[in-house]
Amino acid sequence: MRTSGRPCDPVRSLFEPESVAVVGATEDPEKPGYLLLRNLIDLGYRGKIYPVNRSRETVLGLKCYHRVSEIPGEVETAIIIVPAREVPKTMEDCGEKKVRSVIICSSGFGEAGREGAKLEREIIEIASRDGVRIVGPNTTGILNTYNGFTSSFVKLSKPTRGPVSIIAQTGMFASAMLEHILTTQPYGLSKVAGLGNKVDVDDSDILEYFEGDPETRVVAIYAEGIRDGRRFIGVSRRVSSKKPIIILKAARTRSGGKAAETHTGSIMVRDEVFDAACKAAGLIRAGDIEELLDYTKVFAMSPPPRGDRVGVIAYTGAGCVMSADAIEDYGLRLAELSEETMETLRMYTPPFGVLSNPLDAELLRMKVGDAEESMRLSLEAFMRDPNVDMVSLVMVGLRRDSRIWKVDLRRVFSKIGMDHLEKPLVATIMASREVTEDFDEEMGRLGVPTYPSLRRNIRALSALARYYLKYGASTYPSNLNWHTRRP
Repeated sequence: MRTSGRPCDPVRSLFEPESVAVVGATEDPEKPGYLLLRNLIDLGYRGKIYPVNRSRETVLGLKCYHRVSEIPGEVETAIIIVPAREVPKTMEDCGEKKVRSVIICSSGFGEAGREGAKLEREIIEIASRDGVRIVGPNTTGILNTYNGFTSSFVKLSKPTRGPVSIIAQTGMFASAMLEHILTTQPYGLSKVAGLGNKVDVDDSDILEYFEGDPETRVVAIYAEGIRDGRRFIGVSRRVSSKKPIIILKAARTRSGGKAAETHTGSIMVRDEVFDAACKAAGLIRAGDIEELLDYTKVFAMSPPPRGDRVGVIAYTGAGCVMSADAIEDYGLRLAELSEETMETLRMYTPPFGVLSNPLDAELLRMKVGDAEESMRLSLEAFMRDPNVDMVSLVMVGLRRDSRIWKVDLRRVFSKIGMDHLEKPLVATIMASREVTEDFDEEMGRLGVPTYPSLRRNIRALSALARYYLKYGASTYPSNLNWHTRRP
């Protein structure tokens, strides 16, 4: 019997359990059961933790139990990380204890051939009989940055909290890829759900949870197969009207489908069928990991644009031309600058300069003699212009000690009128590696998404515009705006 008064939602219990049993916990630092328990402790999970190991009395200073059923009080969720052959017996024990949900990290099931598939059917039957929901098997599982709960058995850095939640069919997104995101992306994470073989809890279940989760504002999905396509499309259609969903569907080809079958036991879906389903459900489809992260970044860090008109400020003539090509390629429009903007810019442009959008900001630098001031003037003019819905800034730099590009980015942005910042802005710089790294880091702190190329700038803005032109700005939380995310 539950005593907390919270709803008995087994999917919610996967992210917000008040108590967890770790079956397979150990003191051996080389084993997954140790790393998993250590992550729970180090990430600051405040619920009750019950290590389970038949051979120990304590693990990492916590009292250890020989079986889940021996644990006093309620066990809301169990994480199972024992050999596959021992999992059915453990599931029986969890059923006896009335555990609401289990996360099976162990591999050796449907992805491993006939014997594994037999074990998989056995645990499904036990779970169905006892009303237990399963994540996995064959997964690193769950992460909730807001309460420190995780089932990952890969050593994790302390995650930064943020608006992005991830659903993935591979444990990579709760391990190596998670580390990549945490250390290279300027936005924080809310939840991660690694679903593994998806024998029970699937993408649709997690999406329904994210739909009502106030800490999730953007959803990114990596899928190798969708088991219940009809339900997935129905749920996605409803959720995508409230929160953007970006999806990367792997196993698009026959070779990829064969690889996925041995990896997570997924069944391939014809790519053209899946593509049509994504469009019908309002999903934003990415072609690869790079594109998935690009789209996730712009949605996590940008306000909704009012339209599809792009203003380009580039410190290179070639950048102007290439940006114009990209804008047309991605179905956007070049903004026609207002007469007021043109008049303002003429004041800071040499007589021989030709003003247009894209704007070659080198013209302003020639007149005012300073890169920092020319950037401030250009940005302020474009941000004020009612004909400009989004802005792409393209810079060219040399070395860190270059006098030409000694720009205090924080000072530039603080000088821009704060009443004119409700527009998406993306940026890129073509420079030495050290300058690029400094630029990306500082812009990230200022809340501006950056990309390695101007074409990726425009591609990201295109995804942003398509979504908000379809669903409207009402999907964006009213308590958030562009300038409050720039310290």
